[in-house]
Amino acid sequence: MNHSLFEPTLSELLRLRARAGELASGARRRSADRDAGTRHSPFRGRGMDYAESRAYALGDDVRHIDWRVTARSGELHTKLFAPERERTSAVVIDTTAAMGFGTRACFKSVAAARLAALFVWAAVAQGDRICAASFGQRVGLIPSLAGRRGALRALDAICQWSARFDLAPTTGSGSNNARVSSSGLSATLDGLARGLNSGAHILLVLDARSLDEEAERSLQRLRRHHDVMAVVLTDAFERSQLPPGSYRIAALSGESQLRVETHGQAVWQQVWKARQESVVWRLRRLGAGAMIARSDQDPVQVLRDLMRGVPSVAVGE
Repeated sequence: MNHSLFEPTLSELLRLRARAGELASGARRRSADRDAGTRHSPFRGRGMDYAESRAYALGDDVRHIDWRVTARSGELHTKLFAPERERTSAVVIDTTAAMGFGTRACFKSVAAARLAALFVWAAVAQGDRICAASFGQRVGLIPSLAGRRGALRALDAICQWSARFDLAPTTGSGSNNARVSSSGLSATLDGLARGLNSGAHILLVLDARSLDEEAERSLQRLRRHHDVMAVVLTDAFERSQLPPGSYRIAALSGESQLRVETHGQAVWQQVWKARQESVVWRLRRLGAGAMIARSDQDPVQVLRDLMRGVPSVAVGE
């Protein structure tokens, strides 16, 4: 049995560093696209922070004139800028029971870890500090740290958070990185916001059932100061056109089983598609770039499409 299909390994997440460059190379190729420039990334680029104003001198850029200081002093002034502070990229992964499920390729939790790792390595290549958080059955928050050390610490935590899920979550103590407890998305987003400077880049990887009204309010507050994008993960089974019947679903151990009754392929497909597409619409309404992705899709393609602002892929069609 290939256990990497059911829980991610640190070595696998480390190897994804070699693929992070594909995101940037894809962006360079897009400049020749017929519709280049018609779509926008949900992330703003690096900029400059205002430092101070001084008297205008011949040759200064007129676009940087500080009209407020000019009006107050009666003399023409221009703004001076300094490179912005070191930016933070943060990834938030879902560890609810729904993520411990998969019928093709891997569990959704494994797909989430791969997307998170790819995002982390891309952020490291841009010189960002790295932060990671989780919600659901396993809750954790890794404060931001720069460079390879920051990436390794985040990826190690992601592996622990994404380990094989218990059918019934328990509470207890443990390391800060892999504490087993239960928490919703809202609490994690609020906790994350308290430790971030403005202008952070944030990736959410979640199941459609995890976005409730409280989480929406937290996300709305987060969007005031940060850029957010989200991947809503789905398994092929959840959107497949299933014939009417009874389907047995079993845990890996075989000790627990349940049956799912489908009363018609149209009903089954409509229920899942409506739920997931509603979540994507709500996320976009809040200002987050969002899309649906299958757990068996290439993570590079998923993140590339998300950064381009490509509409949700037609999964299970």
